[in-house]
Amino acid sequence: MGALMLIGIVVTNAIVLIDRVIHKEREGLTTREALLEAAGTRLRPILMTALATIGALLPLALGYEGAGIISKGLGVTVIGGLISSTLLTLLIVPIVYEILMKLRRKPKTLAE
Repeated sequence: MGALMLIGIVVTNAIVLIDRVIHKEREGLTTREALLEAAGTRLRPILMTALATIGALLPLALGYEGAGIISKGLGVTVIGGLISSTLLTLLIVPIVYEILMKLRRKPKTLAE
């Protein structure tokens, strides 16, 4: 259940970020400029989503619900996954996107 929750949040954040980058590239910005603009625009919604979910899971992770060990472990796991995946979404996804776009747009060689 926790994995499904993480996948839904993380994938949605990454898709929305990259979609914004693609739209900005079509408007004429370079890949780096588009990434910086999209990251700046999407930073607050991504952090708000992660922080709201973490806040909602804190009582579960701290054991205030009284549901037992499984619920506490689920809360801790999902909170840890959200923290790490939010950092990955904001750092690794843009870096990998820029590298892939550079490889895709390699300059043509003299033989061509």
